[in-house]
Amino acid sequence: MLADGEGFLYPSVDVDKCVGCGLCEKSCPSLTPNEERNPEATYAVINLDDNIRLKSSSGGVFTLLAEACITNGGAVFAARFDDSWKVVHDKVDHLDHLKFFRGSKYSQSCIGDSYKFTRSLLDEGQSVMFVGTPCQIAGLNRYLDKPSDRLLTVDFVCHGVPSPAVWNWYVKQQSYRMTHDSWLQRLRYWLHPVSPIRQIEFRNKESGWKQYKTFIQSKDMARLDLNQFHFENAYMRAFLTDLDLRPSCHECRFKSGRSHSDMTIADFWNVHKVVDGFDDDKGTSLVMVNTRKGAEAFKKLSCRYQQVDFHEAIQYNPAWSKAFPANSRRAEFFRDYQKRFNDFI
Repeated sequence: MLADGEGFLYPSVDVDKCVGCGLCEKSCPSLTPNEERNPEATYAVINLDDNIRLKSSSGGVFTLLAEACITNGGAVFAARFDDSWKVVHDKVDHLDHLKFFRGSKYSQSCIGDSYKFTRSLLDEGQSVMFVGTPCQIAGLNRYLDKPSDRLLTVDFVCHGVPSPAVWNWYVKQQSYRMTHDSWLQRLRYWLHPVSPIRQIEFRNKESGWKQYKTFIQSKDMARLDLNQFHFENAYMRAFLTDLDLRPSCHECRFKSGRSHSDMTIADFWNVHKVVDGFDDDKGTSLVMVNTRKGAEAFKKLSCRYQQVDFHEAIQYNPAWSKAFPANSRRAEFFRDYQKRFNDFI
């Protein structure tokens, strides 16, 4: 997998080793998309642990599902930050490590060997929960070729995935800004970059779920280096205005349930218009149960929930069925963002 000029990974085939079997084309869900599928049941859900919910992007359902899987001896694959704050898919099988996988991460994750490891664990008889974008779940299902009762797939309503190159550049800019004012110390950072960042949260809820903030904490605990509402933060504005999404996201073939995941989770925006008593501004999840396995997993959760009408709930989350058009300045943005990022937002 090689990055193009915009930082997105694409497969590169070694034609000298290719035997022409066609398996890559057969397993590609973009070439033969799945049919649309509405959920079997839809719920408003809140984690009973407010501490977990406040650390989650919405209602804390990911943690509930992951805890259930790990407690029963299974493993979870989901996205986390690595040591340089790149977003990668990784395995977690300890409850104490779930904190690294909690919360939204607005950059396309690198799958790496996660599909291969998932297959190995399933072959060994272990249970696995795999969480990803709809296209990642569709890709996993095609890669595995046959369903497994031990695999629970969970996707989320996806607006689109921003460029890893843009995110890495933004992190580097923030790291550079966090270094001391001395030009010598800044030069040392560029030559030997060790991240000064301690924590990143895209959806910090100190001002509430609806008015969430982008939060970056340096290792110097005496100060908070970035704490902005999402509509003020330059990186989030670029994402939400569709400046830096992967080109295929603008023609996404995995909307409307085409991932064929067992369960879909999302923010339940405008929950107060659909069901009473679930809007305390700490976050509420919208959970769409798509399969029998999804229904069985949901029934085991200890949470507060209320079944709702799917069509009524989804009208406030249009990304479930809608791909957003590219910003008219997208090409200009990728050409010049490193020189004049703020000019575009």
